[in-house]
Amino acid sequence: MTTIDWGDTGSILHTAGKIFDAITDEPGLLAALLDNLSTDAHLRPMCEGYDFMDKLVLYDSPDHQVRLRLHLYRHGYFDRPHNHRWPFASRILRGSYLHRLYGRDDQFTEDTDPAELTPILERVEHPGSTYALQHTSVHTVQAEADSISLLLRGPAAKERFLILDKAAGPFWVYGAAQETTATRNSKIMRPDQLNQTIVRVRELATTNTAPTEGR
Repeated sequence: MTTIDWGDTGSILHTAGKIFDAITDEPGLLAALLDNLSTDAHLRPMCEGYDFMDKLVLYDSPDHQVRLRLHLYRHGYFDRPHNHRWPFASRILRGSYLHRLYGRDDQFTEDTDPAELTPILERVEHPGSTYALQHTSVHTVQAEADSISLLLRGPAAKERFLILDKAAGPFWVYGAAQETTATRNSKIMRPDQLNQTIVRVRELATTNTAPTEGR
């Protein structure tokens, strides 16, 4: 992890790709990470559940501010145009999602009308798709049900990121350290919910729904 230059997407992609390859290619490695999550008192409180997706934290290094997550998307998942607090790389393990990239966040403000944003890149990510984005990138994801992805995030570059919601209006999202207790508690997965998601990921991870892209 210390070899990654988080300011260079090429460096992020190179090292993250090796990590993702190990998880997908080494028999039993993903299962071992899920086994560890079943009992790890440090990682379990970091896992978050939402209406249309679950975020499982498989690895966390507070010293290097690096975290490996697994995302499970359910039916109806889509997100709003947003940037991030940190640079990251992602690998699709199962399913697919429509990925739209809108550019940098230099002109991305609370006054931006999401209906007026035009994608500069739009593609479908399939199993094996791997990409790296800087925290300044603005994008959206629209996933099919039971899609699974890995995400390796680096150190936070800012305290908050912006989400443009056409219906509710724009809002800022902060890291866990700045969240209120009520907000944090609303995200944390209940033990039974987390265990059920781990079981579901085990069931789904052995099958792909689309051809794997070359790496």
